[in-house]
Amino acid sequence: MLTILMPYRKQLFLLSVALMLINSEVFSINPDSIACIDKVYEKNLKTVRLHPPDWEEGYPVLDLNSDNYLLFNFDQIESPAENYYYTFIHCTYNWQPSNLMFFEYADGFEENEILDYEESQSTFIPYTHFTLEIPNRDVNLTKSGNYLLVVYSKNDDDVKILVTRRFMIYENIVEVSGRVNPCIASDYRKAYQKLDFTVMRKGVNIYDAQSELKPVIIQNYQWDNAIMDVTHNYIDNEKISYEWDEKTCFDASNEYRYFNFNNLELNSERVENIEFKKPYYYISLTKDKSELFSPYRSIEDINGSYVIRTNRFANKDFPEIQSEYAIVNFKLEYNTPINNADIYLYGDLTGYEINEDSKLLYNLETRCYEKLLFLKQGYYNYRYVLVNRDNHQEADHSFFEGSHQQTENNYMLLLYYREIGSSFDRLIYFSVFNSVNK
Repeated sequence: MLTILMPYRKQLFLLSVALMLINSEVFSINPDSIACIDKVYEKNLKTVRLHPPDWEEGYPVLDLNSDNYLLFNFDQIESPAENYYYTFIHCTYNWQPSNLMFFEYADGFEENEILDYEESQSTFIPYTHFTLEIPNRDVNLTKSGNYLLVVYSKNDDDVKILVTRRFMIYENIVEVSGRVNPCIASDYRKAYQKLDFTVMRKGVNIYDAQSELKPVIIQNYQWDNAIMDVTHNYIDNEKISYEWDEKTCFDASNEYRYFNFNNLELNSERVENIEFKKPYYYISLTKDKSELFSPYRSIEDINGSYVIRTNRFANKDFPEIQSEYAIVNFKLEYNTPINNADIYLYGDLTGYEINEDSKLLYNLETRCYEKLLFLKQGYYNYRYVLVNRDNHQEADHSFFEGSHQQTENNYMLLLYYREIGSSFDRLIYFSVFNSVNK
């Protein structure tokens, strides 16, 4: 019996190898040619999200040893549903493609198609809502660390990158204590906060903390001002401490501004006017003003994120396909245009990007910086940031918003570990520390 089965098993093995070779020939994405950032490259793809299920403002982070998953979704606007494919790229702690081959960090197929989609229900702007669970039955990720989800389309031999999204998979194998504290920095005009933390050495063999451990601190999922390569200031046989006066300081800024347009029949708070000109709804928000010299006001924001909601139907269980799209007009009142600086609308609604799509233009007639965005119904956070044209410094989050020590901010701590002789960065700790709920 054994001699009869052996040739059959060999044939199956050879067939599987052949299929892998065929798949590798078709798949032609070069990881080194892709920027490992959150980016939407196609204009007709909107409301691109990656978050835990039932928690839209949650961070795209997974426990390696759990059965949890992340939900990736987006809308394709005003055109028949297309075929979309995806793959994953394992990255280093500082978001460069790692040296791992696909089969070293994943079980399953390197290329898969997004097959779960639904058409919008009775919306003036038709769209198709695509959904993908990560991981899923087609591919499972086996290593901790940073990952880049790459969504693309194919046409003959041409592969077009459409969306890239970052997410992290962690394995908590060390104990860390941390606390958000006030920080005294050189700029007296701003209030600063810092994250002090200590890593207990129990649970992992660390011989050279400087080269093996790479902490990354992120304020409110704002990757543009993330702090990387923090060095320790104290080390002994039991713990490694990271407590600095300025190295881990962040501008506390202010609570995010907000608006809500889940109801298209009534003007809600901060909505000045709603007008329908077929096929679009036009939402005009109340004029914003600079908060630089205003006292601190406690607002329960969601730290720059947004949630999709609508009141269009009695059954509100499916906002992802029932919500309408609208053109939203933002206005920031300012007496004169600012020389040598540009103003940008900042938050998850613009992908936290500083580019032409988020840039406001000054209107001499209204004496306002203005911006139109095409947004899906929901509750949104946003703020205005200033970027100096001359020295291209990082975005100034306090120029229009003010800066207060009381501001509630989340600080995500990611601790990466590359032991001596290893070829990739493991993510051995993840937690979020809040500046208020200490």
